[in-house]
Amino acid sequence: MLKEELEVTAFMARLDIKEEEKEKYLADINVMFDYIEILQEPDVASLKPTTHVTELRNVWRDDVVKPCAKDTIDQMLNGSPVREGTFYKVQKVIEAQ
Repeated sequence: MLKEELEVTAFMARLDIKEEEKEKYLADINVMFDYIEILQEPDVASLKPTTHVTELRNVWRDDVVKPCAKDTIDQMLNGSPVREGTFYKVQKVIEAQ
C-alpha cells in the first residue's frame, strides 16, 4: 500500500492519523498484505469443503429420563424455600407480552 492510499483510506474512514504514525501503519499493513499473498498461493480448487478439520461426529448421548428414588428427591428438595410437588418453585422473572 502506498502512502497516498493510506491517506485516502484514513480520510474515508474518518481516521486522524498523525504524520509520524503513517510509516508504522504502512509497514504493518504491508506485512498483512504479504501474509494474505502467502495464503492465496496454495491451489485449493480441488479440495472438498469441510466444516471441521477432523471427522468428528456428534458424541452426545440420548437424553433419557431415569426414575429417581423418592428419598433422593426429598433430600434434594429439603433445602428449597418453596417447592411444588417434586419441583423447585421459583419466582417468575420474565413477563409474558
